[in-house]
Amino acid sequence: MSVAVLYPRFDHPAIEERYASWQTQMLLQAGGNTLYFYDAEDAASDAAAAVEEEFVLVVTDPILIPPPQLAARLLEQLDGSADAVLPVANEAVNPEQRRPPDVPYLTLREFQEMTAGMQARPAASKRVRWDASDPGAFLCRTELLGRSQGPVRRVLAGHDVVISANDYAHRWSSLRGQIRTDLLARISTDAKSILEFGCGESPLGEALKKRQKCRVVGIELDPKAAAIARRRIDDVYCGDVRHLVNVIADEFDWIIGGDIVEHLDEPWTFLADLRRIAKPGAHLLLSLPNIANASVVNDLLQGRFDYIYMGLTCVGHLRFFTKRSLEDMLTIAGWSVVEITAQEVVPTRGTEALLASLDRAGASYAKDDLLAPGYYVVARNS
Repeated sequence: MSVAVLYPRFDHPAIEERYASWQTQMLLQAGGNTLYFYDAEDAASDAAAAVEEEFVLVVTDPILIPPPQLAARLLEQLDGSADAVLPVANEAVNPEQRRPPDVPYLTLREFQEMTAGMQARPAASKRVRWDASDPGAFLCRTELLGRSQGPVRRVLAGHDVVISANDYAHRWSSLRGQIRTDLLARISTDAKSILEFGCGESPLGEALKKRQKCRVVGIELDPKAAAIARRRIDDVYCGDVRHLVNVIADEFDWIIGGDIVEHLDEPWTFLADLRRIAKPGAHLLLSLPNIANASVVNDLLQGRFDYIYMGLTCVGHLRFFTKRSLEDMLTIAGWSVVEITAQEVVPTRGTEALLASLDRAGASYAKDDLLAPGYYVVARNS
């Protein structure tokens, strides 16, 4: 039976968001479903006016990653006992919908293998009365939307729904709103002047100012995120960090870049330019992904390298690093490496499979480098 897909119109200045929405649309259409677009603030009845199919998969989160054949699988579970069927998700306001993945995943291929395993199990579901939270995606009869004058994301409020425990959608946390407590723990409590490039909405800077007496300045490309950051820290420059670093007049004793350097086309000169605004002996703290991670290597061995919204294979990455090339980059830029620390290991099935294969083959390999999803780097302006 044909199912329509109702998808929100979505545009964003950043390639990460734009690609994520393209990827979501591509995955949703894989089963031959027709895609209809709506504006997020449209009344549900207006959004569904052009839909001809009896059933519709409604998407309210334009960058979620759906499991295979989501529309067809949810349709199988729609009966007269409930008005809609929803997948479970890793990020969900409603606790009835939220659940952790069966196993960790770092790449799209690992996600797809995990969700395929969940879908192969005997069907399991629960019936709940839905609240006003955004479900991310749900399947219902098109006529349910036609009766609602509220926005699409609120259609299910007060309705009985079925949540499928076997169908798992990935919903992303905020790219620019993450607190980054991992970086906070690595910044000295004696720091008095701090610059964070790629500060996003500056939750890290806000946490620093609450923890200690300091001046925090941010650089952020996204105007909306920069506007939020201005309410939290002392000053924010909005624009391209590569240009702004040459016009800032302040000097700092700590400079922070959390997963930003890999988005720059020429990070070597940029890091060298940072030294102009770094006090003598100032510290540089970076967080960067490790392209030599076993999940990525295992994907490559399967002919896969899938771009995603954020993570090891983020579509915005222009440069890729291993521990050795990180050391080389900092040396070229004139910084003295204090330490490079591996980030916490994520034990995915891809990692386990690759290491087991290498062990069986008797191959020589750098296990620590394969396990690290990324690195924390501390360097000093010597």
